[in-house]
Amino acid sequence: MVVCNNSSPPKTMPPKPPDPKDAPFPTFQLVIIGICRFSEPLAFNSILAYSYEMVLDLGVAEKDAATYAGLLVSAYAVAEAMTAMGWGAISDVYGRKPVALFGLCGVALSSVMFGLAKSYWVALAARFIGGALNGNVAIMQTMVAEMVTNPDHEPRAYATQPFVWTLGGIIGSAMGGFLAQPAKFYPTVFDQDGIFGQFPYLLPNLVAAIGIVAAIIQGMLFLDETNPRYRHTADPSSDGVDERTPLHRHSRHSMSRDTHPRDRTRSISVAESMRQIRKQPSFMEDGMPMPLDQRFDIRRSSFGTMHSIKLPHDLHHSSIPDIVVEAESQARPPPPTFNFTIIMLTLSLVFICYHQMAFITTMPVYLLAKPSTDLGLDWVGGLGMTLHDVGTFLAVNGFIALFIQGVIFPLFVENLGVWRTFVGVIVVYPTVYMIVPFISLLPPYLTSPGVYFAFTLQSFFGILVVPCALILLKNATPSPLVLGRVNGLAMSACCLARTVSPPLVGVIYSIGGSAASWISLMIVAILGVVQLFWVPREHVDTLVVESGFKAVPERDFDEDIEEAIEDY
Repeated sequence: MVVCNNSSPPKTMPPKPPDPKDAPFPTFQLVIIGICRFSEPLAFNSILAYSYEMVLDLGVAEKDAATYAGLLVSAYAVAEAMTAMGWGAISDVYGRKPVALFGLCGVALSSVMFGLAKSYWVALAARFIGGALNGNVAIMQTMVAEMVTNPDHEPRAYATQPFVWTLGGIIGSAMGGFLAQPAKFYPTVFDQDGIFGQFPYLLPNLVAAIGIVAAIIQGMLFLDETNPRYRHTADPSSDGVDERTPLHRHSRHSMSRDTHPRDRTRSISVAESMRQIRKQPSFMEDGMPMPLDQRFDIRRSSFGTMHSIKLPHDLHHSSIPDIVVEAESQARPPPPTFNFTIIMLTLSLVFICYHQMAFITTMPVYLLAKPSTDLGLDWVGGLGMTLHDVGTFLAVNGFIALFIQGVIFPLFVENLGVWRTFVGVIVVYPTVYMIVPFISLLPPYLTSPGVYFAFTLQSFFGILVVPCALILLKNATPSPLVLGRVNGLAMSACCLARTVSPPLVGVIYSIGGSAASWISLMIVAILGVVQLFWVPREHVDTLVVESGFKAVPERDFDEDIEEAIEDY
C-alpha cells in the first residue's frame, strides 16, 4: 500500500534584513578614513606658506611672483575638478578602497616631485598631476555615507570629515612655514650643500609624503570596502539604487513588490529608498566648503560640519514620495528649476567664493613681500615677514576657525536667523579688505595683532555666510527632485570662482601692488552688497543645530515620513 503525502514541506521565510537603526556607530572605520583624509591637507595646505618664496627661488621675477604663486594653488583645483567625476565612476566599478588609496599615492608622488622641482613648470606640472590623480577627495565622504546605515548616526559621522580636513590644514600650514628652507633657518642641522639646501622645499613635502604613505599602509590593512557591489553585507533590498537613479523608478519597483494598501503606502513612501540614497555615491562633500574646499551637497538632509544643521521642514521637503510629486505635477505645470531666487543666491555665492579664496592665497604673499617704503602707508609692498611668521599665522587662524565653527556659528544663526545673518555678513564683508593695507601703518608691536584681526574677521564672516547661503539655496529649490541640478550649478559656479581668483588677483598684485589687490577684492565684496537688492528674501524656519559630537535622540523615521505624507 502506497501512501501519498500531498502535504508540502513548510516554507521557510527569508531572513528579515537587519534594521538600520540597530547598526552600531562605525567608530573604527571612521578613524581609519580620518587618518587617510588627514594626510592630504598636510600636502595641500603647506604650499600656502611658501608658494611666493618658492616661485622667486625658481627664477620668477618679483613683479610676477604673486601671479605665478596663484597659479600653483589653482592648478591642483583645476585638475581635481576635471577628474573627480571620473574617479567616482571608476570607484563604482572597481571599488572605493583601491581608488582612495591610489589617490593618496598620487598625492604622495606629486608632493615629492613638487619638492624636487628646479623649474617653475615642473612644480606646476607636479601640482596638476597631484590634483588629477587625487581621487580620494571624491570618494572619502562617499565611503562615510555608505558605512553609516543608521540615519541617527549621520550628524556625528559627517562631522568627522570637515573637522579632520581643517585639522590637517592647520598642521599642514604650520609645517610649510617651519620646514621650508631648513638650511636657512636651521643651519646647524641642515647643511647648505646637502639635499635640503639644494632643494629648500623638499622637507615639508617629504614629511607630508611619509605621512601619506603611513596612511596608505594602515588603509590597506584596516580599511573596509564600502561599495555595495563588493560588500558581502550589502543590503539586498537596495536594488542598486543610488543618488543618480530617478526616484520614480525605485518607487515603481517598490510598488510592484508590495500590494497591500497600507504596506504599499509605506513602500512608495521611499523611506527605505531615502536611506539607501543617502548612503550611496555622492561625488561632493557634505560639509560646508572652506576656502580651499570646493565641494558641498545640498541634497543631504543635513549639513555636517562640527554640527548637523537641519530645517524643521526639511523632512517634508526632501523625503516626499515622488509619486505624490508626480501626481501634483500633473495637476499644475512644474515650476522652473533655476528660478530667479536660485540664480541670485548662486551669484552671491560666486562673489563670496571669489574674494574668500583670493584672500587666503594672497595674504601669505602680502606677509612675505618686502616693504616698498619704511614710512607711512605702503600701497605697493608687503610686510616683510618670514616663513615662520606665515606658518604661525595660518596655523593659529585654523584654530580660530575651529572655535568660530564650534561656538560662534550656532549662537549667531540660531539667534539672528539665516536671512539676517546672510545679509548682515555680506554688508560688512568689504571691511576685511579695506583694513588690510592699513596694517602697514601700525607700529611693529601691533603688526601681528593687526594680521590676526584680519584673519579672524575673514574666518568669522566666511564661516557664517556660506552655510547660510547654502541653506537659503536649498530652501528656494522648488522640488526635491531637482536638488541635484541646483547643487551642480552652485558647486560649478563656486569652483570656477575659487579657481580663477588666485591667479587673477595675483595679476592685479603684480601690476598695481598690494593695495590694488585688496581694493579689487573690496570692489568684488561691494558688488556682492549691491547684488543683495536683487536677492528675494527667503523665509527660513528656525534652524535645528545639533552638535555632531554628541548622541542624537532616537526617532521613528518611518513615522516621520508618514507624517510628512499626511501633512503634504
